[in-house]
Amino acid sequence: MTNTDFPTLPDALPPGRLVHAAEDLPNRPQKPLLWMSDEPVEGVAAEWTLLRAEHERTGLYPVLLEHDPDRGWDDRWYLAGNTGDLDVDPESALRTLWDQLQEVREPEEDDEDEIPEEEWPSGPWPGLARAGAGDDSPEAMADEFAVYLQGNEDFHGRTRRWRLGLIPADDGADALTLAGWDGPCNHTNSIELGARVVGLGPDMLWLSVARPPQDLDHARAVALEHFAFCPDNIWQSGNNTVDKYASSLIGVNVWTFWWD
Repeated sequence: MTNTDFPTLPDALPPGRLVHAAEDLPNRPQKPLLWMSDEPVEGVAAEWTLLRAEHERTGLYPVLLEHDPDRGWDDRWYLAGNTGDLDVDPESALRTLWDQLQEVREPEEDDEDEIPEEEWPSGPWPGLARAGAGDDSPEAMADEFAVYLQGNEDFHGRTRRWRLGLIPADDGADALTLAGWDGPCNHTNSIELGARVVGLGPDMLWLSVARPPQDLDHARAVALEHFAFCPDNIWQSGNNTVDKYASSLIGVNVWTFWWD
């Protein structure tokens, strides 16, 4: 693929266009970063499933892009990476984020947004959680999750509408890096961290999880990983302690991350 080429698009896509990096990005990549449908797609889960099944042949990883008429997608691709950014050690990256959170533990004097001590995990980086166990197919779980997202409601009780995106990448984590999605930029530019990605919003990430934790000890370890990657999942939610948040992960095949 040359510097300006894009993989051949599948047939019968809805109307759409190729998207480049934001114009004011330093050293802006010249090649398109992704293809995106112009409008929300009816029956988007079935479309996503077909494109996921064709991923190995096309080299294009499909994502659902939440449609919000007040927050467009054209300027969301600020952190475009390259293949050299894909070789990331998850533990090292999460340890760095954890340590950075510990460095800013001390709130400013009279800070109204001070986080209560019990909501701020402390101490040295605890290490990665063990891998989940089970026989569920990650691909089948992701397909089911796409159906779930198609009918999901937003914070205002409105059914979410989704555009389709196609990103030249081997998997969802690589897709976030190569396309340069800026969703977690309020916390980290390390978008190399990822899992089985299904949907993106301007500042939200939806993952399907085929093998979630099944007990509280395992879930606590996973919760600490989530805290390092996305502290707002605890700080800005009803599950505002590690144990509450961990309990919400047990046996659940849906992980959502949100950066305020």
